[in-house]
Amino acid sequence: MHDRYQTILWISLVLPVYAMSARATPVIIVTTGVAETVFSWNKDRSFDENIPDSPVRAFLSSTIQIYLYATYYTTPPLVGDSISQVTPTCKIRFAAALNEDPDQYDARIWLHTVYSTNGGQYVYSLGSADYHGKWFKKCKVINPRSHDFWMNAIVLAHSKVGGKTFSTSPPPRHLAANSPQKFVTNQRGTIGFLTTSNIVKKAGYYYALFNTGAYKNQRSGNCLARTDDLSSAGSWRAWNGSSFKTPLINTPSLDSNRYTCKTPPTLSSKNRSLFWHEKSQGYIATFKKVKRKRRREARTEAIFAYSLPKDLRTWSKPQKIFTLKGDARCKTPQTGGAYSYIIDRTSKDGSFSTVGLPAHLYYTRFNLGPYCRLTLDRDLVRIPVSINTRPAYQPAF
Repeated sequence: MHDRYQTILWISLVLPVYAMSARATPVIIVTTGVAETVFSWNKDRSFDENIPDSPVRAFLSSTIQIYLYATYYTTPPLVGDSISQVTPTCKIRFAAALNEDPDQYDARIWLHTVYSTNGGQYVYSLGSADYHGKWFKKCKVINPRSHDFWMNAIVLAHSKVGGKTFSTSPPPRHLAANSPQKFVTNQRGTIGFLTTSNIVKKAGYYYALFNTGAYKNQRSGNCLARTDDLSSAGSWRAWNGSSFKTPLINTPSLDSNRYTCKTPPTLSSKNRSLFWHEKSQGYIATFKKVKRKRRREARTEAIFAYSLPKDLRTWSKPQKIFTLKGDARCKTPQTGGAYSYIIDRTSKDGSFSTVGLPAHLYYTRFNLGPYCRLTLDRDLVRIPVSINTRPAYQPAF
């Protein structure tokens, strides 16, 4: 299935210099005027909540099949013989227990990343464990659309059968990162670790970016965390500005002021995707920034952007990839999409965390309902891109 895509997009990315000359710059080119729909909610869903609600992730299973996830807390994967031939399945491979104890972090879990080992036999996933007090009527809801009474943590799920099913250690032993704040029934805003990038491996360590909300001395932003043992949820340690010695598992209390990690100011948006660019020998991180326009047109623009790390700890200012314009007819501005990630179908990495030529930029498109409301109607789409190098510079936006 295809949709019209009006403009060929040229995006210049400035990457750090490794094997290239000082002026060489990767350039991402959208190579066709057509965007392909990978999953259509109207045509492909198994049930109404079968929606792409996270950045797409993929891995090669020991069954020699490709699993492609863009998960909701109940979403089954797409499975096929190649990235380009995946089709929806109806079987849910993992679901949390809807446990109403906030300290267990086992209410609803989104599997946000996958990393395969042992030829795809073992698959590890960092998940976002959500706890909303209003799900269990444990708080007085003033605004149903607010983020009040929301606690979040990063947990570890695993599969020993090539990704056919996932499970966790008994809660709370599945915790990788959680807030030191205890849940209270008058809580305002979101607390804890919210999302994670995918996992990349470097020099014997596995790295990921955990996005955290602000709490006392802890600033909001993206924490760089690492482990040398993917099977151990509690082994993740955060960069604190001088070392990776800060554990991310906290004992919640009402007076804790524990500092957890250092967040780079140039990487303020939730960073959901991190991958290795083979030719430049450097990392690229992609994410979404939101821009609201209220003068001539009342709309919300989703700006898919990227940042470049020198050492995974120091990041460049964000650069724009392309803008997905919101519907200008909406009285209440709404965003048109989210969750960008680039996948190279020829990647030799079993978790598709490396990119070269050719590649696709995936994202979720929101199909607005009556009165421009966000609904469950959303599609997973991809745009074919190639990444070349040339002397160029793309200024920050």
